[in-house]
Amino acid sequence: MKDTDLRVQRTKKLLKDNFKEMFLEMDYEKITVKELCEKAMINRRTFYLHYESIDDILNEVLTEMATAFLEYTKDYDHFLNPKRIVKDYFLFTNSDPLFEKLNNSIDYNYLREIINTKVRSIGKDNFKSIYNLDDFKAKMIISYLNSATVSMYRTWYRDGKKVPIEEVIDLASNLIENGLKDNIKRL
Repeated sequence: MKDTDLRVQRTKKLLKDNFKEMFLEMDYEKITVKELCEKAMINRRTFYLHYESIDDILNEVLTEMATAFLEYTKDYDHFLNPKRIVKDYFLFTNSDPLFEKLNNSIDYNYLREIINTKVRSIGKDNFKSIYNLDDFKAKMIISYLNSATVSMYRTWYRDGKKVPIEEVIDLASNLIENGLKDNIKRL
């Protein structure tokens, strides 16, 4: 069956929605095809018509998350607008429990890196300002913006989100913007 078939789309959506619920409730490594099928109320053969493994469904969910983030942050260069990307990252992450879990758990750094790789490959238009740099410098700038933003979000999250999000965004974006602008101009 083709992915354009409404039955296929509904089945895949059902599986992904239940997978996401399970991911929020338990560790990814503990999710099994059997439990997912029971929760979605489908048989295992149906699962295997659409996916080869739990990793395949995870990969599809991560791709959708990367695409959603890029849609949320479209129409501007992330590196020329550090305040905006920091704001968008904080607001997007805060609004999506699954994205927030992935970004706040050190155990899932490898999954966050998969999302980052997907964002970089899908959203090249969002990074035009660093195209002319050699590969190493571009990676360093991406690493700086990414790790600083994620680290500050994690700090705010672990502190119980006591400070209003607008205040945290302002502080984080000012810290990042000042460092980013100076270094991009110098390179």
